[in-house]
Amino acid sequence: MNLAELSHMQTAERLVPHADVNTMPTLGQVVARMAAEVAMPLTAALERVLALASSGRIDRPGLQALRAEIDGARRVGLRGQQIARFASGEVRQHMERLDLADLLRQVLDEQALQQPGAPISGRTALGAAEVMGDASLVHAVLQVAADWSGAHAHNGIDWRLDLKPWPAHARVVCHFAHQPADQAPDAAAPAAFRESRLDTLDWLLLQYTAHIAGVSVRRQDSRSHSTLTLEFQHTVNVTLEGTSAVDLSAADVAVPSLAGSQVLVLAARRETRQGLREALQGQDLLIDYVSTVAAAAQYCEGGAPQLLVYESSFDGDALWALRVRLSKLLSGVAMIEVLPSGQQCEMGDGTPESVTRLGADGLRHMLPSMITLEMARRRQL
Repeated sequence: MNLAELSHMQTAERLVPHADVNTMPTLGQVVARMAAEVAMPLTAALERVLALASSGRIDRPGLQALRAEIDGARRVGLRGQQIARFASGEVRQHMERLDLADLLRQVLDEQALQQPGAPISGRTALGAAEVMGDASLVHAVLQVAADWSGAHAHNGIDWRLDLKPWPAHARVVCHFAHQPADQAPDAAAPAAFRESRLDTLDWLLLQYTAHIAGVSVRRQDSRSHSTLTLEFQHTVNVTLEGTSAVDLSAADVAVPSLAGSQVLVLAARRETRQGLREALQGQDLLIDYVSTVAAAAQYCEGGAPQLLVYESSFDGDALWALRVRLSKLLSGVAMIEVLPSGQQCEMGDGTPESVTRLGADGLRHMLPSMITLEMARRRQL
């Protein structure tokens, strides 16, 4: 992934007059923000060192301040490195089923320990939600969201985790006052408030990290308050309730190997075939491609595959009959339907009526893990 592709990332919604909500941070903006945030602590540190050189003395508070200023500049450099890594696309995700409430509690507990004096305590209402994702990456999204809000909050931060009814996506909502109400700019002079004060390097990092993790980001700002909403597109569908969760990071004895598995791809669109090839590259699978349901049915007469992947456009009586036939085989055939676009993932229960569906935009990051999960569940049925 390059910076040009990042221009399609979702933008933040800001309830601020004259704010441009249709542009994403460019490389120039990232560099400018890094320069601005590193200049202030380094300038302060330089002045302190010059004073030390002149007087030859420094007290404990001055030494602590110097250390804090150097740490601040170092943190900016680390943030820049993280953004560069995400922008380059050099991120390999290991998908597994995650308890989002547990992850958020861990992040908030860690923040409370690291910043005991920060105004981070507020109302917390965490419902139950599970998502598919890379544990370290999802944790990073929540961590940088907590860091960004904690850096701007003037009193308690309210956190909420719930489920959006349709589409069924988990949402993490963070609400806080970014400045005291009595200091908020006058409504008659909205230009006095510039949301750029909130667009720190942490905010840019959050946008990049969330994009890689498949999390949409929305932000609404008023003159005194901000509301951040993180929507997780890979929320585990309710059809998984009552089935065994498969930890895709577990040992090989618990997770079936994909090596040597037979996969039949029913796809007519060139884009879909190419996307599947890229997603399954290096998986050591035996893959055959057909472009019609009749060809797929004829293929299965000579021996059923372990997995059938098909485009949603083939949905009809002929495909339904093939799915019913394959679902009755003792060996079990996992089935995944590829939707034309999007990154949504809906888990089925192995029956023809309910198959696993995956958006075409999520193939590269999600498909191998979905295949592993589906094949493991078929073996348990």
